[in-house]
Amino acid sequence: MTKNFKIVLTSVIFLSGLWANLDCPADSSVHLDTRTMLPDGSPNPTYGLDITTGVCGCLGFVDGASIDGNQVTFTIRILDNEPIRGIELDIYHDNLDLVYSGLSKGSKLEEVIDEDGNPRTMTLLGNYLEDHLKVLAYSTSRARTAGDGGEGDLMHLTYELAEGASLPSEVTFYFGLANLPGTSMDPELLNVVCGYPDMNNPMVVSTQALVSVDEQQSVPDAFALNQNYPNPFNPSTQISFDIPEASELVTLSVYNILGQNINKLVSGSMNAGRYTQEWDATDELGSPVASGIYFYELRSSNFVSRKKMLLIR
Repeated sequence: MTKNFKIVLTSVIFLSGLWANLDCPADSSVHLDTRTMLPDGSPNPTYGLDITTGVCGCLGFVDGASIDGNQVTFTIRILDNEPIRGIELDIYHDNLDLVYSGLSKGSKLEEVIDEDGNPRTMTLLGNYLEDHLKVLAYSTSRARTAGDGGEGDLMHLTYELAEGASLPSEVTFYFGLANLPGTSMDPELLNVVCGYPDMNNPMVVSTQALVSVDEQQSVPDAFALNQNYPNPFNPSTQISFDIPEASELVTLSVYNILGQNINKLVSGSMNAGRYTQEWDATDELGSPVASGIYFYELRSSNFVSRKKMLLIR
């Protein structure tokens, strides 16, 4: 018998779906060189000049938000044409009723590796200053993003509505600072960002979720298992996945680090659609599980995908 079965078929879509649709030419990275000295201690001959720094990365927002009670979550996406070793962002928005409450990694920061291809971890920190959010992502193990030219979630920013405030229909965001240390100029890590919303070209992000006029838009093209959110989590997390066609047997299971089945969250036939499943960090008997690393697996007759999540009590 399946326990803790709480699943919601998404019946709304964001204005531009799940993609920021970043236009990011692979070879257009130009960087204003602010280094006064070179690593060897000699004066930098290109100080103050625009220099080419290899292939680049671009940043943008998904046009839409996730709403949970008084919390509003926005997603920043990245298209990394080369591996990125860190992130530094100063993020501004124009609505005083939105109070920063936290951030979490997207799939691009969850699935980082070192130069030898070994899985690594990148630390993500956020600190709200007087009028903006300062975000840093870094690694002491030379972790880097895939740099495969694919667009994906970089991070999720969560804000809370001030007491008595109503949800705005849109929020304007821009980056006052955007640094993406790339690896193409190793051993130096130079900023390779070549596209992002800045003060002169901000991005207006809608918070509205509209019912799809074309029902085909809400049917995914392929199976997909997305990174859980939030991650790390306590006391519960959301797992979303796509089913492109009616399937007789679909399972979503949780395993511990020893490979033991902890809970089967979904088991049965499902129609095509986008789904979200909550796991409340309990086993099949409803007992709380301990802190640690867990794996969740989506399986059908012709698809298997597994991802990692972290419970911190």
